[in-house]
Amino acid sequence: MEQTVNIKVKLNILEPNVGMKFSKTMEQYRLACNYVSEYLFNNNFPLNKNEVQKVIYNTIREKFNLKSQMTISCIRSVIARYKTVKTQMARRPYKYQDQNTGEWYREVRDLTWLHKPISFNRPQVDLQRNRDWSYLSSGQLSINTLDGRVKVDPICRGFNQYLDGTWKFGLAKLLKSSGKWYLHISATKEVTDFDKQAVKHVVGIDRGLRFLVTSYDEQGKTAFFDGQAIMRKRAKYQKLRAILQAKGTKSAKRRLKKLSGRENRWISDVNHCLSKTLVQKYGANTL
Repeated sequence: MEQTVNIKVKLNILEPNVGMKFSKTMEQYRLACNYVSEYLFNNNFPLNKNEVQKVIYNTIREKFNLKSQMTISCIRSVIARYKTVKTQMARRPYKYQDQNTGEWYREVRDLTWLHKPISFNRPQVDLQRNRDWSYLSSGQLSINTLDGRVKVDPICRGFNQYLDGTWKFGLAKLLKSSGKWYLHISATKEVTDFDKQAVKHVVGIDRGLRFLVTSYDEQGKTAFFDGQAIMRKRAKYQKLRAILQAKGTKSAKRRLKKLSGRENRWISDVNHCLSKTLVQKYGANTL
């Protein structure tokens, strides 16, 4: 069985021209993705990567000056997005009521229900391992751009644990958030299969608001994790957001952006602490 993780690595950019190279590459990649998206939309949504690649590969390389592997990654990324949307639309059929009989009907949706092509608004680029990015023996990351390769220092606590030879790196995504550069690296590792015979406890959990988690084990014991303090703090954030949105000034918008990141980090920490508490409470070999 494979375990997959997404490693979020912050990049230490010392030279300003490196950031400019990243921005140029990401923008061209984004424009290429929109071009592929328009092609799929206007040609009845062909979702076979090889067929699409035969038709528009050369055009993308010439029009957007992308490298060969980036062009293939671009086509793959757009098709994957359309497949995801296709699955989501199939799971959520269109429901309507007959005005005469009052009966409800369901109609399964597909990609032809889209009114316009899927738009790629956020600049980012997918990088293939060993072709577009690699980890050097010096401890640096080598990342390919439209203006050649650049070397940057990774900042990630615990990154060395993925260098023991058991992890296999894959696709990486270069992006910029809050003025800082990040590389999200996919890594997989072979782990032992789940052994049902080793299970000591079976626990069911239910997420909620008044109680963050309610757990119930095989012995009939129930545990409640109160969420009142969390609700009060979220209410304060919501009230502060409403006040800043009402002002609408530039400083208020900057404050809203910082507030959003702070709240997201806080919620992530709450969920992380909660999951650790559950693991510590019930121990190993718990299903």
